[in-house]
Amino acid sequence: MLNTIKIDEIYDANIEGLENEGAGVCKLNGMVVFVPKALTGEKVRIRIIEIKKNYAKGKVIEVLEKSKHRVDSGCPYYEECGGCNLRHQDSKENLKFKKEKVENAIKRIGKLDIKVNDVVSSFRDDNYRNKASFKVENNKIGFYSEGTYQLVDIKECKLMKKEINDSLYYIRKYLEENKNEIKNVTVKYGNAMNEILIDIYSVNESDINICDFLINNLPSLKTIIFNDKIVYQNGYISQIINGLMFNCSAKSFFQVNDMQAEKLYNLAIKSANLKESDTVLDLYCGTGTISCIVSSYVKKVIGVEIVEDAVRDAKCNLMINNINNVKFIVGDAAKKVSKIKEKVDVIFVDPPRSGMDRKMISIIKNIKAKKIVYISCNPVTMARDLNYLSDTYITSKVTPVDMFPNTAHVECVCVLKLK
Repeated sequence: MLNTIKIDEIYDANIEGLENEGAGVCKLNGMVVFVPKALTGEKVRIRIIEIKKNYAKGKVIEVLEKSKHRVDSGCPYYEECGGCNLRHQDSKENLKFKKEKVENAIKRIGKLDIKVNDVVSSFRDDNYRNKASFKVENNKIGFYSEGTYQLVDIKECKLMKKEINDSLYYIRKYLEENKNEIKNVTVKYGNAMNEILIDIYSVNESDINICDFLINNLPSLKTIIFNDKIVYQNGYISQIINGLMFNCSAKSFFQVNDMQAEKLYNLAIKSANLKESDTVLDLYCGTGTISCIVSSYVKKVIGVEIVEDAVRDAKCNLMINNINNVKFIVGDAAKKVSKIKEKVDVIFVDPPRSGMDRKMISIIKNIKAKKIVYISCNPVTMARDLNYLSDTYITSKVTPVDMFPNTAHVECVCVLKLK
């Protein structure tokens, strides 16, 4: 059947379900149409804004028949901003969506028949993020609209901790009062001392004047990085998690939901059933969070990370917490792991969204650790990797963790046992 839908035309549609990123899915004249901000079971009036070869994209103009799970987003920027995408659905249904998302990935991509546990819910759904990366255009600052480079100017983000929104107020004040060529501003909050780190990038060195302005107006400001140079204090903020202190620099990875991260790490450690005689390999270890937390349960931990700044922070974190049974190796995991001579009993792996490459998976298989704890922020690549490992390991447990409330994203903890 020839597709007869057209750009900018208006249609009424019935939403049949949600796709992986939380957009509603419907069919018009035989073509699949993705509709952000629409919910399963709703009848919506939409305008077609994009047509591709195999699908189209629509924008909700009016909700004709509402889902019982639809709620007020409570955010004035929500309809345009791309920062989060499930504020219009109640929390209980969001958790159900995330569990089904993981189940579908494991079944369809992983080709595995595994029971997925219920999602571990978050203590709070808003004001949980300890990091924000804002885009800047002249006197505007905010996030891009979903799927575009159209900047949505915002004064407050509901997902961010209060201290980040307070920082945004003064950054915005400077931008509005001064001509500038600043392009990006990242703000991090450290819960240990209520500290703020601000990392600024500009194409004009004269914009360094913003630093003095922020120092004079933000009492919680601990450190500033401008164009990759530390210009105020030591370049770190401190986080406390699972009873340990961690220094975090601008480029180092740290879980953005620190309260929920404690649940995540406790679940991972409990699932590993660690023994005092175990040697643990922590791949993609970042600032050494897992390595340090695990260290008190085992004989030795070896952490591997490609980002030099992160390993520098990780080594500092060992000294801060008086840990002496962990060593960190900087470099590409696939290259470094093959040179490790120690017998590894348990592997913790927390890869980027792209997952592990085939070479890394092959190396892990050759190690033959008795157990792997796989932590992932992307169910699709996770399911793919579980499938690749399935000839050597049995996936015994999958537990989703809601690290990112009001968004379609979900973290998972998987336990794999050697066959």
